[in-house]
Amino acid sequence: MKRFLPLLLFISSCSVVVQDRSTGADGELRVNCPEVLRTEGFYCTGDRAYSNLVQSGSRVRVVNTATGKSITIAVFRREDIRGICVPERFRNILGNEPFPARLEIQRCGVDDRRTCPARIRGLASYYAEPYHGRETPYGIRYDMHGYYSASPDLPLGSLLKVKNLKNGREVVVKVIDRGPLKPGRVLDLSYSAARDLDMLRDGVVEVQALVLRCGD
Repeated sequence: MKRFLPLLLFISSCSVVVQDRSTGADGELRVNCPEVLRTEGFYCTGDRAYSNLVQSGSRVRVVNTATGKSITIAVFRREDIRGICVPERFRNILGNEPFPARLEIQRCGVDDRRTCPARIRGLASYYAEPYHGRETPYGIRYDMHGYYSASPDLPLGSLLKVKNLKNGREVVVKVIDRGPLKPGRVLDLSYSAARDLDMLRDGVVEVQALVLRCGD
């Protein structure tokens, strides 16, 4: 049986809930990635596992603590999932739902990146077609009309407040993709984000981005 939290309103440039920005001695922001979590497990349709507790794309060992049986699987982030749901095909291993689950995080996110600088500055471009609708490493499809960004190195799920230094306009985006492909650029913004920054005509502009949240 699935358990869902009420659907959360997604990012807009007007209102954003920001998590605590934990920092290290070097001033970098840290991803929230505990080694072990305890929660409730259940099953969902499809081929992917989802949770609201881990960084998207994390490799996780899921243990039924009542039986000791376990699987290891990539887990993607979904805020409307309470606990962890794994594909139905694993029922014969993990047993009936709900089951007491221990999550052992073996890799944090898709590429195990765990820190963010407080700010980044450099050239940003934008991308639209033909990337619209393509699957992203974050686990969702790219929507050129959403408020998203690609970054070469920030942890996926990070929230950024991006300012166009040419005109002072700002927008908040979520990092869901890797890019830009061209060297010397720090961000590739979605079409809607670029439109709000009034950079469609220029194509490439200098930006400064404040990291509101490092990872999910």
